[in-house]
Amino acid sequence: MRRIILLNPYAAGSHAQWARGMVRECPLAAERAGVQAQFELFELPGRHWKWRMSASALALVERMGEAGALDRDVDRFIVTDMMDVGQFRSALPPRFRSVPITLYFHENQLTFPEHPEKPASERDRHYAFMNVTGALLADQVWFNSDFHKRAFLSALPGFMSAFPSPRPRNVAEGIASKSMVVPIGMNDDVIEYGKGQQQRPRIYGDGPPVVVWNHRWEYDKGPAAFLEALNAADAQALPFRLAMLGQQFAQVPPAFAEIQRRFSDRIVQWGHVESRAEYLRALGSCDIALVTAHHDFFGISVLESAMLGLDMVVPNELVYPEHFKTDDLVPRNDLTRTFCTSLQRFPRKRSSGVVHYSWSQVVDKVWRCLFDI
Repeated sequence: MRRIILLNPYAAGSHAQWARGMVRECPLAAERAGVQAQFELFELPGRHWKWRMSASALALVERMGEAGALDRDVDRFIVTDMMDVGQFRSALPPRFRSVPITLYFHENQLTFPEHPEKPASERDRHYAFMNVTGALLADQVWFNSDFHKRAFLSALPGFMSAFPSPRPRNVAEGIASKSMVVPIGMNDDVIEYGKGQQQRPRIYGDGPPVVVWNHRWEYDKGPAAFLEALNAADAQALPFRLAMLGQQFAQVPPAFAEIQRRFSDRIVQWGHVESRAEYLRALGSCDIALVTAHHDFFGISVLESAMLGLDMVVPNELVYPEHFKTDDLVPRNDLTRTFCTSLQRFPRKRSSGVVHYSWSQVVDKVWRCLFDI
């Protein structure tokens, strides 16, 4: 029996979806490989990300101890980029400090972008360096996409050169030698829901096409560019409705208030939908997904829209070329024009050129990578 403990310091959004999918699906993959495996999950709520990076290792080691999880042998720890790997290994009881650690990068603070919509601020190198040291100290490093892996590794030489001597040597080479791409498995519910496009109910009824926002309500997802495209469509008197889904926080970019003010009579949904089933019904009732993100290392929300058959307007950069056919993507400076064209041509046959990362397709690779089979 192999025993794996997964530690998720930031249980929200894609972090939570990935962790729970791992615990659910990996034992099945192990069984197919002829191995018995037990996966255990310890996690913290998805908030206060800087504090999570600084202290989650201590908190989670304490929780494992209190739960008796450290009373018997462990074959592998899996942690995420929201944890200080060095602190974690040091906080473990001595007998567990040699247990291999796999570090999974959902995102990273080294290449998390500065972009036009984000207010100017001085970059804090501390959290980026924490990700670098974590990758150096981990036994395996997993990235959720090839784009993410390449972005991180290519940024390392310039980042490290900004520090005084002596500096660690061959950082990029050392991390690259133990790095691999392990995509996030998409939940079966969205895949199954996407198969019944003709039969599923449209909760928003008949009318103009429903344009969806189903991302986090933050600057890096491009809300100002989204508003600009809506304004352009409105100037051309193109009819549309709006469903504003996605996770919200206490503070949101001002573009959202402007969207609500300008298009209040067109909004059919405003705000996060708590129920997963209700979310799929809402997203499946939409028609066009306009993607204006400045940052996406994987893009679960974008893939969900594509799997449900929406007309996708997506830039030909970031991670998206890994998910879509080249002909289905457009230059960023052409997003607004393409969006307006999609409104004019509505309804039309949806594109099916998206890669489907179902857990059934992903999890056997996860198991092989975990033990280098």
